[in-house]
Amino acid sequence: MQNELGQALASFELALQQMRSALETRPVLSERVFSGTEEWTALLTYKLVPHLAGEGCLIGAVTGGTNTGKSTVFNLLTHQKISPMVNTAAATCHPVIAANAKRAAECLGGKLIPEFTPVPLENEADVINSDIDFKTLFVAVDDTLPDHLIIMDTPDVDSIDKRNWEVADNIRAAGDVLIAVITGEKYKDDRVVQYFRHAVDSGRQLVPVMNKANPADNFQVGRNQVEDFLNDVGIEAMSYVIPHDFSTGEDLNQSIVSFQDGKELRAHLESLDVPAIKHQVFAQTVKRFAETTSSFLNHLDEVHTELRDVADQFESLNASASLEYDPAPGKEVGGLFHAFVQSKRGAIRRGIGATSAAIVRGVSAIGRGIVSGVKKRTQMEAQSEETEASVLEFHRAAITRIAQHLSRTYIEISRNAPEPVASLIRKSVESLDVDAAVDAVIEDCLSAESISEEFREHADVMLNAWWEDHKGKRLTLEALDTILAIMPAAIAGTTGLLTSGFGAGELALASTAAGATFGAKVMEYQFGDALFDFLSPWKKDQQVLLKAALDTHITEPCLHELYEALEPFEGEIVESLRSHHRQCVVSQGSIES
Repeated sequence: MQNELGQALASFELALQQMRSALETRPVLSERVFSGTEEWTALLTYKLVPHLAGEGCLIGAVTGGTNTGKSTVFNLLTHQKISPMVNTAAATCHPVIAANAKRAAECLGGKLIPEFTPVPLENEADVINSDIDFKTLFVAVDDTLPDHLIIMDTPDVDSIDKRNWEVADNIRAAGDVLIAVITGEKYKDDRVVQYFRHAVDSGRQLVPVMNKANPADNFQVGRNQVEDFLNDVGIEAMSYVIPHDFSTGEDLNQSIVSFQDGKELRAHLESLDVPAIKHQVFAQTVKRFAETTSSFLNHLDEVHTELRDVADQFESLNASASLEYDPAPGKEVGGLFHAFVQSKRGAIRRGIGATSAAIVRGVSAIGRGIVSGVKKRTQMEAQSEETEASVLEFHRAAITRIAQHLSRTYIEISRNAPEPVASLIRKSVESLDVDAAVDAVIEDCLSAESISEEFREHADVMLNAWWEDHKGKRLTLEALDTILAIMPAAIAGTTGLLTSGFGAGELALASTAAGATFGAKVMEYQFGDALFDFLSPWKKDQQVLLKAALDTHITEPCLHELYEALEPFEGEIVESLRSHHRQCVVSQGSIES
């Protein structure tokens, strides 16, 4: 579970980097997403992932009150003089770490201990120089230390200098194991005890070292003082001792040993269970991280909703605009009626019809006649003669009006849009060449085949069903077709039979074109309201065609940058963040239980 937590954190960080990279070309959107995340993202990158993913590294911080001999303990643990040892109280002004070359490089790279500004230790006098920035961390290389252990010397935790209070808090945050150096004067100090109690409460492991102890009676006084200290802090722990007559001199190879079993402190630090301590130390940190990142994921949802709502609004306006289109059928649609009736004729009449110029000219007029009939029925207007040119102009005008209104609506929305949406759509919308876009929409709609294969199949099914259900009316249409095929002039003699006297006087002198118009009127009369059911799918086809053209030439050019910005929110990145966040929560819960 500990390894699973580390891997989940590392995977979460990777997905977070992918999200940041995906948004880096859109600074306004990136700021909207990542504003206020600096603290926890730094914690993730520089603390949680380096310490919990892969092979962890313990930081043993030598801490304590004023003049307790922390630097001496630090140098004894490293077996070399790294930090200056002086008798002056509060001499150490800056933390110093000793680490092998690999870990030292990581520290200097800003990882592992991000609470401080790391620099190489080149002059030990700098450690006690108060003029240097108090957040400076000096890094020394000690290749005797293993990969899993770093040792840190620190300033006093009870300093009267307020700037050191922040340093003390950062040291407590950086350290996993606090080597609490106490003396007979400092083991009951309230500020020191409170500092270590807080450290224990935050999951840090405490190792007391009684310095300057009286060796009489097997260090009995020192033992009692350590016991009091541990009781005040509220823990039990292995404790170590340095006698008051312990003289370091130039010999830093002497050992700091345990009260209990005489084992060395350095060996004890190297033997500690790194993953167990790391997860104990970071338990509350990971819990707070999970809570914070849960809020961040909710924030991602909010930003996604802001972007998606605008895209949906544009797309909805596009769809609504296409439904306003009420196309008028031309000769192709009307010709389906005539062609259907011809298909029902006998061989002789089909042959005649195939060579009849009246039929060829009649199909176009029948289609135009149906246009007039439909418009008269739907608009309650007087019927007027329709030509193919007038039908085309009707289409152009309707499409132009719809496309221009949609473009103006988009421009108005973009001008009133808040950030970050405005930065993603305003430039594209305002740079749209509306006239060229409208022309392109018209071209797509009017140059395409106006009768789809699906509509042809629908027409065939519907006409056949109508043919079977209306025997009387189909005889009329067959008669009409014969008249158109054989002798258009005969129209005048049959108008009474077919239309109850409609147009008989006028059609007596009718031409072939007039006969075709007459045929359209008869078809309208015979099909009646079924004409609207017949045309409905065709009308939907034309609206779908217009919607696609509006999408291609107006909506998508306006939203292309918004669509690109939506990709990381609607793709694998956010899902990966959610998945690894869930794994962090599950793994941490399992470790705690």
